[in-house]
Amino acid sequence: MKENLFEIIKDFSKEKGLDHEVVIKLVEESLIQAAQRKLPYQEIEGQIDEKTGKINLSHFKEVVELVEDPNNEISMEDVLEIDPDAGLGDEVEYEISEREFQRIAHSTRPIIFGSLKEAERQMVVSTFTDKIGEVLTGTVLRVEPNGRVVFSFQNKVEAYLFRREQIYGENFTFGDHVRVILLDVNDNPHKDSQLTISRTHPGLLIKLFEMEVPEIFDGIVKIVNAAREPGRRAKISVYSTDEEVDPVGSCVGMRGSRVQTIVNDLNGEKIDIVRWSEDIDQYTCNALAPAEINSLEIDEEANQIDVIVAPNQLSLAIGHKGQNVRLASKLIGYKINIVANEDQELSIDEQLEKELAKTKDIGDESTEVSVEVTQNNIDEESEAVAAEPKNHEAEVEEVAIEEAEVEEVVEGDVKTKTKAKAKKITKVDAEEETESTS
Repeated sequence: MKENLFEIIKDFSKEKGLDHEVVIKLVEESLIQAAQRKLPYQEIEGQIDEKTGKINLSHFKEVVELVEDPNNEISMEDVLEIDPDAGLGDEVEYEISEREFQRIAHSTRPIIFGSLKEAERQMVVSTFTDKIGEVLTGTVLRVEPNGRVVFSFQNKVEAYLFRREQIYGENFTFGDHVRVILLDVNDNPHKDSQLTISRTHPGLLIKLFEMEVPEIFDGIVKIVNAAREPGRRAKISVYSTDEEVDPVGSCVGMRGSRVQTIVNDLNGEKIDIVRWSEDIDQYTCNALAPAEINSLEIDEEANQIDVIVAPNQLSLAIGHKGQNVRLASKLIGYKINIVANEDQELSIDEQLEKELAKTKDIGDESTEVSVEVTQNNIDEESEAVAAEPKNHEAEVEEVAIEEAEVEEVVEGDVKTKTKAKAKKITKVDAEEETESTS
């Protein structure tokens, strides 16, 4: 028991990074607690010899005139045999025997382990409390069937990354080094892990930019806000305290190297870098880019902005499944309503299409009128030919001219009918011409 206990203390202190003195004190308190549970003594003290690993337990008896509790009291007559200088109210120390120690040995082990676990928890709380809001790099230990990922930090502290805090479509394997943001430290002994970590929080995006962009780290470029739909798209607004430094260009980096590093770290999440402005109108236009805004109206009381865009800019402003406007709304802090301006001036191509449509409609109406008028003319002239059988050649020529005009305007069945009438008139004229010849 002695050797095992000492080895436990030594190995545990080294593995968990705990102070050796703190662990020793916890073990001593555990021994005293176990002895008080099993032995009938009220006052017990315990010490561990760090060199030999020997456990020394002792209890005390109070000197009284009349002994009522022999386990915790001793009479004057008896105490004079042990210590002639003892008086009433003094305490006499007695060593707990080896036999008594064996009685508490089995109950001591779980108490010791519980104390060591409490020491580890306190160490985690004290170490990581000052790191809340910072980015930690953890090593993947395992992926559990429920999707929870277990990380190890500093090779001794475990934490769980729950599925709701994971980026969409991201997969982990043993040994992966992953950056997460520390959201909270739980001082709760009933929880498996004291660290609350996330990869979906907007704070992670902000911290990654601070780590990758020197201008942000130096305070030249400031980050105002960030909004994310993890794994898909994000927006971050920045401004510069130096007129000669472009905040957007600083975040993008040479050929996009800086922002691309962050995109890769966030599993391909697209990032829009927005130039912040004190003018809420300009800030809104920047946030809704690449869409072009015609006008907007801000309602401070309702905390919303009504945005008007051209019809061909509506889809850009809203984004895929409303993604662009949602992120812009989170970034600005206003509810954004987007509508298309129907009276917006059309482009040249749109104007041509509109004019062609109008021309087609007018042409259809003209065709119907022409068909109706031409048909009436043909009927009238046919009646005139039947009534006046003379001078048919001139009339046939006039009818032929009108039929030619009809053929240019009328198509389909109407054209066929006019041809049939022309043939009929020609046949009548031919018969009259034959009779005159005879």
